[in-house]
Amino acid sequence: MYLRIGELARRTGLTVRALRHYDDIGLLVPSQRSDGGYRLYDRNDVARLYRIQALRRLDLSLAEIQGLLDRAADGLSEVVAQQLSQLEREITQATALRTHLLTLQAQLQARTEPAIDDWLVALERTVAGAKYFSDDELGRLQTGRDGFADAVAPERAELTVVLRALVAEGASPESAQAQALAQRWIALLLEEAGGDEALLMQLYAMHWNEPALHSLTGVDRAGMQFISHAMAYARLQRYAAHCDAAEMALLAQHYVAQTDAWPPLIADVRQQMRQGAAPDSAPVRVLAARWQALSLAKAGGDAVLNAKLQEAFRSDPALRAGSGIDAPLAAYIGRAIAQLADPQSL
Repeated sequence: MYLRIGELARRTGLTVRALRHYDDIGLLVPSQRSDGGYRLYDRNDVARLYRIQALRRLDLSLAEIQGLLDRAADGLSEVVAQQLSQLEREITQATALRTHLLTLQAQLQARTEPAIDDWLVALERTVAGAKYFSDDELGRLQTGRDGFADAVAPERAELTVVLRALVAEGASPESAQAQALAQRWIALLLEEAGGDEALLMQLYAMHWNEPALHSLTGVDRAGMQFISHAMAYARLQRYAAHCDAAEMALLAQHYVAQTDAWPPLIADVRQQMRQGAAPDSAPVRVLAARWQALSLAKAGGDAVLNAKLQEAFRSDPALRAGSGIDAPLAAYIGRAIAQLADPQSL
């Protein structure tokens, strides 16, 4: 029995384009061609396709998959071991999720509405969490929430109501009320993250990118942006202790305008650092150049003021709190920027 490419695509959920590509690169060459030149796949071809798709689940490249299949049993034995290891991790995650969902179910059956944080944990462990956190990081977040989420739930709910009202009425994030709210909001998140600036930024990224979390928390992107801008105004005031009047006037024109560009840049740099990329590698050089340009832009292009801001940031813990920039990341990006200025490193 032979299957034509369209039938094989329909029954496997793959696209005809993908199957043609597999043929073009020699990964899955159909055993036969019809008189009209159509690709025809037999049972051995389908079996090979099954193995290809199984290996794709391990995030291997097509070239790596082809190499493993060409080495037959030796390569596949290693892959099976990796698959078993991955399956064991998934079982552990699923078991933890099942325990948590059983608790939610018991609360619902008792007509007790679970807290927002209980729903967040469930969502993080199913959809969002795996995209932003390792198993260890999810465990640390859960530990941070234990005994903490319930205690701060009333305050967090009150802050959410105030935040939504401020956003709805078009209030300025520069106001004293907005700055106080933002600082408390970030303090609670940072405490939940165990004081870990990296986890804080991952929480920010997850809440920014996942609409399902917006509906659960009641805080959407507009609310998050309001908090970020209010925090920028709060930091701007702290720089007054380090700058003269003319410098503060320049900062007032440029500092807050750069706020939205920082979180994704910090996330990109941290991702490179987590992956072990060298500070002088090409991707990190690009990020370092962006970092340098953004730092100068918030100082209105004044290099002397920019240097003063950097020194203030290093020396003042209040400026660093909630920024997503901890000592390891600051050192990493500092080395990358130093490489940009070193002609011998080019």
